[in-house]
Amino acid sequence: MGMITTVTLPVYNVSYESNNQTILGVMGLDVTTREMIDTIPKRQLGANGYGFAINPNGFVLFHPLMKGQMGYLTDPPSLDLLEVELDTAVKTVLRKEMINGVTNERVIDTLVWAPDMFHAGRRNLTYCHTHITNTDFSLSLVVPPENQHHLVISGFDASTGLTASIGENVSLLLAPFKYCDDFDTNFLTGIIVGEEATELHPGISDLHLKYGQALSSLDELLKAKAKCDKELVQNLLWDLEATSVVDSEWAAAYADEANEDVRSLFLATNGGLTRLYPDSAIGLHESEANNWAAHYYSRALAANDFVYSAPYREYQNESMDDDDDETLITIAKAISMDVPAGGIFKPAVVGTKVSPAFIESVVHSATYGSDDDVVSYLLDDAGFVIATTWTGNQSEAFVVGMFLGMLDPALMTRLIEADVYTRVEDYDYQALCKIQVQFGSAGSAPVYIPSISNLHLLVEKAIRAHMSVNLYAAVSGWLHSALADDVVGDELILTEEEEENCIKLLIQHHYGPHSSDAMGTFNCSTCESMLCCRSFKSRQVAHSNLLFVVATAEDDDCRCDHTPISVQPRRVDGPDVCNAKPHYRRRPSDCYSMNPNEDDSDCGRGSSRFPSAQLMIISTILISIINKALVASQ
Repeated sequence: MGMITTVTLPVYNVSYESNNQTILGVMGLDVTTREMIDTIPKRQLGANGYGFAINPNGFVLFHPLMKGQMGYLTDPPSLDLLEVELDTAVKTVLRKEMINGVTNERVIDTLVWAPDMFHAGRRNLTYCHTHITNTDFSLSLVVPPENQHHLVISGFDASTGLTASIGENVSLLLAPFKYCDDFDTNFLTGIIVGEEATELHPGISDLHLKYGQALSSLDELLKAKAKCDKELVQNLLWDLEATSVVDSEWAAAYADEANEDVRSLFLATNGGLTRLYPDSAIGLHESEANNWAAHYYSRALAANDFVYSAPYREYQNESMDDDDDETLITIAKAISMDVPAGGIFKPAVVGTKVSPAFIESVVHSATYGSDDDVVSYLLDDAGFVIATTWTGNQSEAFVVGMFLGMLDPALMTRLIEADVYTRVEDYDYQALCKIQVQFGSAGSAPVYIPSISNLHLLVEKAIRAHMSVNLYAAVSGWLHSALADDVVGDELILTEEEEENCIKLLIQHHYGPHSSDAMGTFNCSTCESMLCCRSFKSRQVAHSNLLFVVATAEDDDCRCDHTPISVQPRRVDGPDVCNAKPHYRRRPSDCYSMNPNEDDSDCGRGSSRFPSAQLMIISTILISIINKALVASQ
């Protein structure tokens, strides 16, 4: 069922004959997080839009960055909105308005993390929030600029899709969206569906069934007025016809033998359709069948230029093969349409997957000087290597996807100091950390002293009955610590690895104010020789997210002593919450519904019971005797 939110309401006896307002019980309703999320118009918000809800304490009910929904939190999360969204002054105002049930709309310039949590960029997002009637909750929709408008398509039926051609050597992928209740997405030609949809149809092994059979099935469901998402179906049928024109263009472009490093061409749409060429490359896209969840798709929609990305790796990987799909570079760009009323709409993303050699040759030709004197890097907007002339002891392909701070820490440090890149830190309050847990083996059994254990139980019962809570807590704690020393015997201690919830520090870099063009020099602080002085020049590559950096190489006799800069999340204690300003919470306006007929004459008649002085003295003496006996036994 997933995560659940419980909504409760007290039930009172307010009948005419009743003089007192008596609470009869509490009525409750469990609502799954998935049910609440399904009410969000996700298709209209787009891949980068989302919705979230909070309660009067500012805690999140659901949010796309709430990992409990993803299934790997061991404990139910109690996350404040400002622990999920970036904590800024305007977000604090937004949170307070939502807690107070205010309806409002505002555009916020905010830093948005990409799905891979290694890339981020500033965006103007529209936040629209309102109070949910008859509840204490507030809901907000976050709309990106490219989804201020969306297409409303009509006039297509499934038989129309049958006329849409599929070019030779072309494959189709379909995202596991819920088009119709009984529509099996596996029936499309060349379909590789997402993991979720595969689990729904485990008995189907042949994923290459006839294309016409799928659309005929969809046509029958529509004519039978089955429960379908008509807007989503219309979008899919329009995508099938509108994208068919690229098949012949791809075939002509791919026929060029000079493009042997181009592994695939693809076009992914908002309707969940991905068309790719050649069909032999379908395995490269299997994990991206749900294009809305693919990193390249959301990043391309958020940008106006070509977006280059490579799979992340922290260290050099000597065993990585060049033909492995993990070494491929994805280049993607969103298709943008002008809206007559103003604004833009992005219905699809087009792209290609290429080998590192495809870009490597360009970097080598653009580098001036000998390879021994100059090293060049082609970096993305977060400082990750797309291509380089740096060889070390390995091929360039083995460092593609590494953060520059791990490969050349001195140069990355200088780029940050020169404001080419800006460092951003945030906390992940939902992280999991591995810990070592000790436990005893089945060796020599520990020996306990029965007399002391039995005496402990008797005294504990006596204290519970005759002493105050504070005194009981003190004595009970003392007895537990005393008994901890009563275990004797040899025992082999083993350890195993477990996971626990923790806080991790997230580190990311994005373009700074001087990213377009910068140059400078830097030197190792431990050396005074001019041989240790290095210079660099950087410039952004037009119409892309790339930065080209050329720097003098390190001299063999003077290595810069810089600690590698890692962007891998690491465990931390987190912010000092004790000295932080408390977040705003809204207290209940009243606890009970007031009734003028209520008789409060019996209210306030409490009773108190105090332990007798004699029992207190006896218990204290008894404890003193036990203490002496324990000391003597040791």
